[in-house]
Amino acid sequence: MKRIREIALAFPRGAHQEVFIEGVLRYARDQECDWSYITAPESLSLSVLDLVGWPGDGILAAINTAQEAACAASLSIPLVNISSALQRSPVPRSIVDNHAIGSLAADHLVGKGFQAYAFYGLSDVQYSKDRQAGFEERITAAGYRCVEFLSKPTFGLGGNQWLLQYRVLAEWLATLPTPCGLFAVSDYRARQAIDACRQVGLQVPEQVAVIGVDNEQIICEHSAPTLSSVARNDQLEGYRAAAMLDRLLNGKKVSLEEAPIPPLQVVERESTATFAVSDARLRDALAFLHQHIEKPITIDQITEHAGVSRRWLEYAFRDVLGETPYQYLRRQRLAMARRLLAEDPAVKVYSIAQQTGFSSAKQLAIAFQQDFGMSPREYRKSTLS
Repeated sequence: MKRIREIALAFPRGAHQEVFIEGVLRYARDQECDWSYITAPESLSLSVLDLVGWPGDGILAAINTAQEAACAASLSIPLVNISSALQRSPVPRSIVDNHAIGSLAADHLVGKGFQAYAFYGLSDVQYSKDRQAGFEERITAAGYRCVEFLSKPTFGLGGNQWLLQYRVLAEWLATLPTPCGLFAVSDYRARQAIDACRQVGLQVPEQVAVIGVDNEQIICEHSAPTLSSVARNDQLEGYRAAAMLDRLLNGKKVSLEEAPIPPLQVVERESTATFAVSDARLRDALAFLHQHIEKPITIDQITEHAGVSRRWLEYAFRDVLGETPYQYLRRQRLAMARRLLAEDPAVKVYSIAQQTGFSSAKQLAIAFQQDFGMSPREYRKSTLS
């Protein structure tokens, strides 16, 4: 009979962390691991600093500070880091692709026609730097500039430090050119930005469209307006972290850095439900396109609805959005298909093709391969294992 192994979950618990834990549990079931899990009984927030002298078998931990990194390096227990707050990890870690998260957020806002952009992040935090880099690279490639506001992170800080940052944030938001697309490093910070916009009289999304990261349901769906967010693949991150820990527990070597895990998709809600274009005809064309994206509409149908010529629409799209109407429509359909593939593994590919305006599963597969380098089925598999 196998000995039950004690695994500590040394990270703050919350919505997306719960999905991460689901990935850990799925791996343990798949591999028939006899694991038992511990965390702080009441607070549900355990740090690696609390585990010095703990006689357990393995740890999944968020290493966010230099002090936690030094502690992790000194422990003899197998440990996998699940945080990308630090540039380097003293122990193996499983992390999301933060650069890709920033790029995906930028794609979403650029597709809305914004010409002014802002990033609200954290100083001296690696995942914030990486998300900002991905965001700014995409914004720069589209021919625009991005301004930044960086707050001091609150890791390990008590009291009302985050409240003290709120006033300075509001003052900065009041200086932004509008309309502006703002990417916040997390849903918590995005919610703070929405509240600060309200304080200084800025309308969201009409003047400042806000997008966050993590797709935290309690934050995103219960803010006013509701918050758009980049959804991470937390379950896959948990699955891979558990696999790494299992190898360590069995005396096998694990590299310090494995390939980061790409995000799933942007979940759009009210905070970015706008088009930042001055021409009413182009706004009308964009609205019609998104309202009928699941149908095999043509460019001629869009021009007829907006009351413009095909030539005018081509020039307008290239001037404001940097791509042709066909390229824009195709990209939006593929983004929707990617989201549906990840959301429900049971839905057939041909059904997703019908829901996203493609004439057949084959047409979807060809477009998917061209843009993402894999088939829809291969992408779906990559989000699950």
